Amino acid sequence: RFMAEDLESLSVPELKKILLEKNLPVSGRKSELIARLIENNSNFPIIPLSDKNLFWRRLKEKKWETKSGYVFSAFHIFVGIILLLSTAGIGIYSVNQFSSKAPDYRLVEFDSSKAREYTQMLVDLGNPGRLSGSVEEQATVDAIQQNFTEMGLMLQYETFSVPMFDILSEPEFSICIPGQYPLGFPNPTPCGTADINAEYTEFEHMIDFVLQGYSGSREIQFWQDEFTIVNLSDGSDDSLWDNASGQVGMLWLESVGVNDNTLFYGKARDSSLAGLIIAITSGNTCKIPSFEGTCIPFFKTVDVTELGTMPTDIAFIMVSNDVAEELSNAFGNKDQNDVRLNLFTDMYNDGNMDVRVPCGVLPGITDELIIIGGHHDTTYNAPGAVDDSSGVANVLELARQFSILSNEIGQSYYTIKFCTWGGEEEGLHGSKAYVDKHSIELSEMLRLYVNFDMPHVDIDFENRGNNILFYGNGVEDIEHLSQIIEVFEQEHPEISSKYNLGYFYQTDEQVACSSDHCPFVKKIGKDIVGSYGDGSWEYHTYLDDMSRLNEESLFVTGTILGSYVLYLGWGE
Repeated sequence: RFMAEDLESLSVPELKKILLEKNLPVSGRKSELIARLIENNSNFPIIPLSDKNLFWRRLKEKKWETKSGYVFSAFHIFVGIILLLSTAGIGIYSVNQFSSKAPDYRLVEFDSSKAREYTQMLVDLGNPGRLSGSVEEQATVDAIQQNFTEMGLMLQYETFSVPMFDILSEPEFSICIPGQYPLGFPNPTPCGTADINAEYTEFEHMIDFVLQGYSGSREIQFWQDEFTIVNLSDGSDDSLWDNASGQVGMLWLESVGVNDNTLFYGKARDSSLAGLIIAITSGNTCKIPSFEGTCIPFFKTVDVTELGTMPTDIAFIMVSNDVAEELSNAFGNKDQNDVRLNLFTDMYNDGNMDVRVPCGVLPGITDELIIIGGHHDTTYNAPGAVDDSSGVANVLELARQFSILSNEIGQSYYTIKFCTWGGEEEGLHGSKAYVDKHSIELSEMLRLYVNFDMPHVDIDFENRGNNILFYGNGVEDIEHLSQIIEVFEQEHPEISSKYNLGYFYQTDEQVACSSDHCPFVKKIGKDIVGSYGDGSWEYHTYLDDMSRLNEESLFVTGTILGSYVLYLGWGE
């Protein structure tokens, strides 16, 4: 009977060869392959293989290396003999099938100039963003599929009906202080067409204010003087919410995420607010040069699965800290200045829309899968050069390189799919729906999911950092990545010296649902790897454009993660 500690020295391809010969499933992690071999070899004699046995330890540690670089251990020969005996009449294994070559990683070719071209192509398809379900998303998917076709890949295309919102009209936001009439006479038409002395302040959409995910529809006009803006502080005092019923509440927060937006939007619904405004007072968007401390408003969604009943008549926006101060000062003196509010949002937010998932397929020797992915959608207000055109550019460039490689040296052991996801910015909708639909196939056949979401370092190393971190939930994957990083540093010393390259392991429980790797871990328990870059302060804002793109950093992340796929698929 094989013992786990002994089979551990075999590589995954070697273990799968044994399983194939015995007509056993070959899917799963290395630990699962070993467990399956042990479970199905009860007819073999139990052999004590403890390291406490001096003879066995010496036998196991003894190694020989051929001129071609193959390394044999006595253990490999021993296992080969057992398999020869156990597979009589089925097939004969030669010893070199159980030899293991010392890892000699070959770095995948990666053209950073092509990655920049792909990024520019995607940015040009936004207007300014590629909101899921929009014509811009469809145009993006068409372009991605055209590239897959030109690369010679097979196409798979699916749409998924998911909870989504749509912006039906351009939102408006402004305030007005009515003009004063002489002798104390009241203004007959405050902020109306005849009020020539009125002071108007119009706030610019995307620059001064940004819609938040799943905002409802609301129209408040200047003549409706009963509306005011109520200070909710940080949102922790329930009495402030109660006092804001029927009004527009304003939160002052140091930061905000999906969970915060979900919580506060639910409170606005429960307190029957007419609108909810978030002002951010710190964070990356407050540090952008040339804006002198202005906190640029950005988009965040809500978790529709946690929110419950969707409010359809509550406007939900974020404003810059400068605008928030102006609003606070004006409405804090409403008794004296009679300030008026104009707020208009026209949204569809309580139904489903289709999001798209295109995949290019590179057939392998087997149907076992590696999926390389990134999300092609952006927030509605952002060109999305970094988030996540840069990630999709990596997916496209690796698809091109692996297609060329397959034609030159033959098929990969794994079938490789290159998929891009819609609906990520609103709740990982595309990848979640894809995993749900294909859960049985993926559970049996998926070896690894590789995620590219903002795998990019900003051009300003000095002020924004130079970190690139690679992550994964498989110990074996992280070990390989650590060694590939070393090879990359040796072969590209000038480039690697500019960056702080690191890696870290996470358990399945520790993996955060911050990107499309989440459903592959949480729903079907599969191995994932990915990378995060540094310094992208502009993401989810109108400033996420090509001026910040550093394609050299895409070369780093694309080469290192792509080289691991090369190693798994071709053994190089």
